[in-house]
Formats: sequence, C-alpha cells, structure tokens
Amino acid sequence: SPSSDSGGKLFSAVDGIEDTLYYFSDVISAGIPDIGRLVTDHILQNLTLPLLLPSLCSEAVNDVSIDPITSLYLLCCILRIVKIKDLANITAATLFCPVKAFIASFLVKPNSSLAPERSRFRNGHQDNGVAEEADQQCPSNAVLSEDGNSHVCSESTTKSTFNDSHITFRETLLQYISEGDDVQAQGSLFVLATLLQTKELEESMLDAFGILPQRKQHKKLLLQSLVGEDSDEEQLFSPRNGSMRDGSSELDWCLRRLEEQYGVCCSLRGAAVCPLVHRHQVVDALVILLCRENISAETLWCGGWLLRQLLPYSQAEFNHKHLKMLNDSYEKCKEALIWEFKGSWPDLLITVLFDEWKKCKKVIEAPSPQKDPISVILQLDRYSSNDNTVSDSSFTAGEKLCEVVKVFVLLHQLQIFLLGRPLPEQPPIHPPADRSETSRATTSGLDVSVPKPGTEVKLVDAVPCWIAFQRGKEREFSFLALSSGVSGWIVLAEKSLLKPDHGIVRIIAPLAGCNPRIDEKQPRWLHLRIRPSTLPFLDPIKRGVYKKLKSKGLVDGKWTVAFRSDEFCHSAYSMVVHEMDLQCGEVERRLKPLFELDRNQQDQSSITSDAFPSSSSD
Repeated sequence: SPSSDSGGKLFSAVDGIEDTLYYFSDVISAGIPDIGRLVTDHILQNLTLPLLLPSLCSEAVNDVSIDPITSLYLLCCILRIVKIKDLANITAATLFCPVKAFIASFLVKPNSSLAPERSRFRNGHQDNGVAEEADQQCPSNAVLSEDGNSHVCSESTTKSTFNDSHITFRETLLQYISEGDDVQAQGSLFVLATLLQTKELEESMLDAFGILPQRKQHKKLLLQSLVGEDSDEEQLFSPRNGSMRDGSSELDWCLRRLEEQYGVCCSLRGAAVCPLVHRHQVVDALVILLCRENISAETLWCGGWLLRQLLPYSQAEFNHKHLKMLNDSYEKCKEALIWEFKGSWPDLLITVLFDEWKKCKKVIEAPSPQKDPISVILQLDRYSSNDNTVSDSSFTAGEKLCEVVKVFVLLHQLQIFLLGRPLPEQPPIHPPADRSETSRATTSGLDVSVPKPGTEVKLVDAVPCWIAFQRGKEREFSFLALSSGVSGWIVLAEKSLLKPDHGIVRIIAPLAGCNPRIDEKQPRWLHLRIRPSTLPFLDPIKRGVYKKLKSKGLVDGKWTVAFRSDEFCHSAYSMVVHEMDLQCGEVERRLKPLFELDRNQQDQSSITSDAFPSSSSD
C-alpha cells in the first residue's frame, strides 16, 4: 500500500490513465474505421499484458513497482470505459493464463520466492491438479462432490503471497477473495462484478469463468429447448443443470489470438468444457469470504451482492459444506450481536439495525454494485493514514457495533434467502413494551424517553451527591439513573425550592456504556464514563468533524461523583446497574424474534408491522 506521501502521486497517475481511457472511448464513438482494433492493440500491448496482469503475482514488472490493487482497479476501468467487444473478451481470456506465460513473453521479473510447485487453493478450493483433471474428464452436466475440503478461513491462516507463477490469474483473483486482505478481496470482487456487468463480454466467457448468473443459464437453455437444439429439456429446471456447451469457442478464439498476435502462449486443456467446476470454485470462494472474520462489512456486502447475482433463487446450488459454513458463521455473528446488548451502545442498536437492514437489502438486490471500484484506491489511502482512536473508547465500540450489525444483517438476509423466503422490508422484532407503573422512570414522573434540562422530576430513590465540573467549584445534585424502553439516562437534578420532593433536571448523560466503578481508595466516589448520545460517524453533518477529531485521538468524558457515605455510593451504583440491566433486557426482548428464523413467515410479518414507530426508537 502506498504511504501517505505517495497517495497524491497514486491518484494523479490513476486519473491520468482514466483520462486516456475516456479519450479512447470518445475516439471510438466517432466511428472511425479500424480504430477499435488499434485501441485494443495499444491497451493490451502497452498496459494490460506487460504491466497490469503480471503485477498481480510479481513484486516488480520490468523494474516498475505496481500495487496489485491499482492493477485490479485499472482492469475495471478498461472494461467499464473502453467498450470494445474484442478488448473485453481478450482481457477476460487473459485471466485464464498463468503468470509464467507473461514471464516468458514480456520479460517480467518474477518474485524470488515463487513457489516451485503447483499450489493448492486453501480454505475450500480444490487442488488445481484435481481441477485440471476435472476439466479434462467431466461432462457438461457434472458437479463437484459435496465432500470438497471447505472450511472457515481463520485468523491464524498463513497469508498467501499470491506469487505462484503456475496458477492462472483467475485463480489468483479467487485466492485474493478467500485468503487475501480486505483490499485485495474487495478489488477482486470488483473485477468479477465488472466482468458480470460488461455488456460487450460474451456470455460463454462468463460461463467459462464460472460467473454466469443462473437466470441467464436458464434463458439460454430455454431458447435451446424451444428451437430443438437441446434434447435434454429437463436440464432447464434442474438446480444443477449443465452450463452452455459452446462455452469453449469464444475462449479458444481469444486464447489463439493472444498467442498469434501478442505472443502469450496459454495452453488450457478443456478450459471451458466443464464450467460447473469453475462455477463451484467461485461460489466456494464467496462462501469462504462471507465466513471470514478479518474482512470488513463493506467487502462482505460486495461478496453478498455477487453471490445473489449468481444464485438468485434458493439454496439448491449450495452443497452441504457451504450451508454448514454459512450457518456456523451466522451463529457466531449472532453471538457477537447478543454480546453488544451489554456493550456501550445498546440504546442505539435497534436504530442501527433498521438502518443497516434497509441499506443491505438495497445493496444485495440492486442490479449493479452500489459502490464504485475507486473505493479500493481510497482504502489504500485511508489505511496509510494514522488512526489514534483509543482502543477502549466508546467511539471504537460504536464502530465495532456497526460492523457487527452490518455483518449480521447480511448473513441473516442470506439465511432468509436460503430458506426461499422474500426479504421483508424491516427486520422482525417485537414492538416497545408498555412502561411498568413501578419503574423508576414512571415514579419519577418522566413522561418522555429523553429528559431535557429544565424538566421537573420527582426525586424518588434519588441519592444526594456532589460533583465539580470546574476545578474548586463543587455543586450539589440529586443523582438518578432512569431507563425507559431501550433508552436510559443518568440525571443530575437540583432540588426545587417550592417542592422539596421534586427537582429540576440540570445535566443528563447516556446510561449505556457508563461503566460504573466505585473507587478502590475512596469508596464514596463513583466513577462514570460519559459517551456521546449519538454515534457521530452516522450523522452526515458530524461525520467530517468526527474524522478530523479521530485522527487526533478521541476520548470519552469522565465523571467522578462524590456521596455522603459508602452506603449512598453503593446505592447509586446499584441503581445504575439495575437500570442498565432493564435497558439491556428490553433490547434483548425486542430482538428475540430476529433470531427465530424457523418461525412462520406470516408471524414474523405481523411482529414487524408495529415494531418500529417512526416517532420513537424505544
């Protein structure tokens, strides 16, 4: 990844190449004869073949250091901007070639640590030797065995260097997805998504690559059966139907042209004879990606979108290993979400859940990716910047909560998809419970979810205390901890001169995340952590300020509240813990239907209908 000093140079170089590509696109649109062929030759001979593709597996290309992520992005640009059929198909065909073909053809300097033996796809991809044998032997309607070696890619998995000169670039992309870091995985997903969205690309090429959407396979088989070209009409409705049998023709033509015109010799025996082998490898890599714990939710959403494009109907295309991996990953993520009930932000968990549910549903049901490939370049620049956020702060906990919710929502929606159900507009949760007449919030006379300064409250169970917000200036208050639904607040009120049993709210702070602690040396002191009332990075107005402050290091506020005696301090501590338990219990109660996927779908719909009133988040 580039350093912060080189970030500007990277963007400048990328912008320059993009401008050139758009210039080529404008020239092509002028309709000049043979200009498309000249542009295709120029891009392939000067950019794609000698620089971009080899950089995916080599340290340096002809002594020029190119970051693999930059190469992935530029490949996307070429396919998106320069709309030439031959260029698109030949570029796709190059991904079936091993890097050793480019070492021989373009004098690429290989990495000194290139493995001498043919590598295996770890974490679920079958051995390439097995794949090659399957390519030679399997008929067009064959499928992989469900006993493939698939398992969750753990954090301890040794990171591949992705520099074996014998594997193809297509296999390298799948390795990036299943084993690479977050940016490598996202960059590879963008390449696959761009191939899928490139109208100039032949469907037979997509089929050979293993990414032809199931609905397009069915369309082709339907047309074949209608005109009598296929005697096996029953394949059409089989979940494991055979892919198109003429898939090798376009790929073979492109590979021959690569060898005859550009000197890249790529011998693939039966490369497209059995596209289902390649299709299974792609699905396998995507499932592994969705089960990884060291990948951002943003990247996982990209993988979820691609998986839905390939398999838009049900779980029929998944084998037993895939289903077990997804279920295990879902259960782990569910446990992580439940853990957040007692975290720093349970009061905002349901709000975040509803927001992310809508966003994720929109993303994975969209006809095209919602993010632009330029985001991978932005990530390179972001990772190179300094981040001084305190690890145990509520800000870090808030970011973690959002990541957990995003991943959970994606896996939950995939679970609904596997059950063959349509995605509901909102997550199925219980509506807010009626407030108990004996609750502390009720007995205090609080009739709103958020107490405001100046509000009058009854000082039932209030504990007298002192706190200094300025050095040497202590103020006396009545201390209260109140919860109402999923909301909760610490209230400091001044006694009313007219009503001795009432007080006026002067200062409030969120109850959640306050981490109450009695001082070990001064048992009359209660320490509280004070976090913001909202997640600043979710507010568009505050997001820019938050990023600037984050780089300088964000810390939470702290209160040290003094009480008259040890007993008063313990009483206040117990009040805080009790109200926090009530708050977390309400969050758990409301989210209980979310974890019951085996419930009747109609029951879930009726639960959801009144679960989230627009006027309140309780």
